[in-house]
Amino acid sequence: MSINQVRIAVALLSLALFAQTAFWLLYDIVVRGLPGAWSLWTTGWVPGLSATSSLDLGLAALQLCAGLAALFRTRGAGGLLMTSCTVTLGFRLPAVWYLLLDSPSDPWFGTLKGASLNAVGSTAVLAVVLCLVLGGLLLLARHMEYEAAASNAVTGGVRPVKVTATASGLLLAVLNVFYIGRNAVTAFQVGPGVLTDLIVGKGSGRAILAVPSPYQWVCLTVLCGAGMLLAARRRPTAPGFSVGLSLFMMPSAFTELWGYAVGSMPVTAVDTLQSLLEFVGSAAVVALIVGDVRRDRRPDDADLDVMTPAVPIGTAAAVPAVPATLAVPTTPAATAAQDDEDDDPAEATVEAVEVTVPAQRDNDGEATAEAERPATEAAGA
Repeated sequence: MSINQVRIAVALLSLALFAQTAFWLLYDIVVRGLPGAWSLWTTGWVPGLSATSSLDLGLAALQLCAGLAALFRTRGAGGLLMTSCTVTLGFRLPAVWYLLLDSPSDPWFGTLKGASLNAVGSTAVLAVVLCLVLGGLLLLARHMEYEAAASNAVTGGVRPVKVTATASGLLLAVLNVFYIGRNAVTAFQVGPGVLTDLIVGKGSGRAILAVPSPYQWVCLTVLCGAGMLLAARRRPTAPGFSVGLSLFMMPSAFTELWGYAVGSMPVTAVDTLQSLLEFVGSAAVVALIVGDVRRDRRPDDADLDVMTPAVPIGTAAAVPAVPATLAVPTTPAATAAQDDEDDDPAEATVEAVEVTVPAQRDNDGEATAEAERPATEAAGA
């Protein structure tokens, strides 16, 4: 299985996850109408049982962008795919245990009527399975790209600019303070036992694919912690991971700010500040990362950037490639001299380096073969 086949497979899996999310978003729009669905996503409360929440808006955006990034070989696709896989798995698992723990004698959502728990929950089970397959393929892609980089004696993905990595890490650190603090305050107010019940979500939700706020804060704490670690170590996946988290958080933060603005939701200073950080801060980080990518375009960004080797942005583009030797007309004496030089092992080693360096990141070996052909013709001449 080649890296291109893996890339296409992970792109299709991410788009399949997007299709599942988009289907239930459209279901709520069709059943309730666009005004009713918008009220659901901005206030979190409508009569009856719904399929989605505002978090599904961000999840759909993340899944779509990750799939398209992998399909079109966009830099940072590896980080986006990692975020899409992890976030989808974390925010679809609750619907699975809602389905498994529901019973006719003790309905999970009580007397609420609306979307079918069996139908929505079954698609959530399918999404979890797809996430596990996607995660396995991402690990396979990382292994294949690492081997390709090692065999070509070149570095792998592009490390983020230090200023951008620092800004991203600081934003995630501040948000983590909010998420950890809010769960700590909730545990202090209601006790650890009640907090556990809230995290599980028994009888507290009005949408099947929604998750309770304490569970959401726990997941975001883990995700932001992972993003902070990647940003601190300036891994090639850090920009894509940060963009993925931003895409996930921004839509739900916007709907909450909308609800505060129109007075349909109770306003607190903590809620408003958290939503502003999630929306404005995430938008600023995305703008920084996009600006860095535009300033440092590389024509050979064809992999998923999921491997460990890395170089800073601007370094790889600045390293001059040694050109392959051009074929020139020679006399018989010069040809004989050239043949004698070709027998020298040191010269052969230099020639091998000359044709290997330009093909830095071709995982299938095609670029290396193209680079070797002119050099071989030159030697034969």
